[in-house]
Amino acid sequence: MKSIKAFTLVELLVVIAIIAVLMSVLMPGLQMARNQAMAALCLSHQRSLAIAYVIYADDNDGHLVGCYNSMPGSEPPYESPWVCPPMLADGTYFGAGSATGEGGDPATLEDRLRGIRAGKFFPYAESTDIYNCPADRRKYEGTYIGTSQVYRMYISYGLQCGLNSLQEDAATRMSEVKRPGDTYVFVESYADGWVYNEGSGFALDGVNYPGAWWGVIGIWHRDSGTLSFADGHAERKIWQDERTLDMEQCRAIDGRGTQPDNPDLQYMFRHYAIADKWDFSWMIIN
Repeated sequence: MKSIKAFTLVELLVVIAIIAVLMSVLMPGLQMARNQAMAALCLSHQRSLAIAYVIYADDNDGHLVGCYNSMPGSEPPYESPWVCPPMLADGTYFGAGSATGEGGDPATLEDRLRGIRAGKFFPYAESTDIYNCPADRRKYEGTYIGTSQVYRMYISYGLQCGLNSLQEDAATRMSEVKRPGDTYVFVESYADGWVYNEGSGFALDGVNYPGAWWGVIGIWHRDSGTLSFADGHAERKIWQDERTLDMEQCRAIDGRGTQPDNPDLQYMFRHYAIADKWDFSWMIIN
C-alpha cells in the first residue's frame, strides 16, 4: 500500500509563521510605494491645475480667475469663481452651514462635482479627478469632526487668496504677479470648506496675523505636500516642522497658530503673491 505524504501540523505552522514574517516585512514597503504613487499623481493634478490657471489668464486678457468657492455674482472676484458650491441638478446651490457642520446641507458627491463644473475654471481643467488628491480620504470618511454626508469634502486644493480675492492688495491680473515661478497658486488644503460647502481659498494675513497660520494645509502625504506655481510648474515640498504636520489640531483652533519660528510658515509667507507688501520683522530664524 502506497503511503501518502502530507505536511505535519508543525510544518504547517512553520510555513504560516514564515508567511506572516514575510508579510510583516513586505507590507510597509508596499504601503510606502502606494503612498509615493499617490503623491506622484497628486503632483500631476497640481501641474494640470497650474497650467489651466495660466491658460485661463491668457484667454481672459490677463485677468485671474476668482479664488473663492462661491456662487457667481456681479462684483469682482465673485463674477469669476474658480469653482462653485455644491449644487442640485436644477441649479440650486447648497448653503454653507457652519464650521462644525450644523446647518450644512448633506451634499452628495455628484452635487459637489456639479459645483466644480459650474465654475469658470472648469473649461480649462475639465477632469473633475484633478480637483481631488488621491490620498485625501474625506470624500469617503468625512473629517475628524464627523463621518456623515455633510462632512465628506471633495476638493483638495485651495487657491491662494493673494490672487484675485477680497484680500487687500490681492493681484487681479497675471502681470501683477511679480515672481510667477516663486508664487504658489494651488495648495493642498481643506479647501472644500472645513466641514461645510464653501471655502476653497488658502489665506495668510501679514497685516492682521503676521507669523500665524490662517489657511490650513492638508497633510495627506506623511511629511510632504504639493504646491503649484503661477508659471505652470508644480513641486513636492517636505514639511520640516512638527507643528505643520499637526495641522488637524491647528485647524481645531481656527487655524491661527502663531509660529514665527516655523520654517514652513515662513516659506508660505515668502511665496505669497503679495508678500512684498508685508513686514517680515516678525520672523524668528533658528
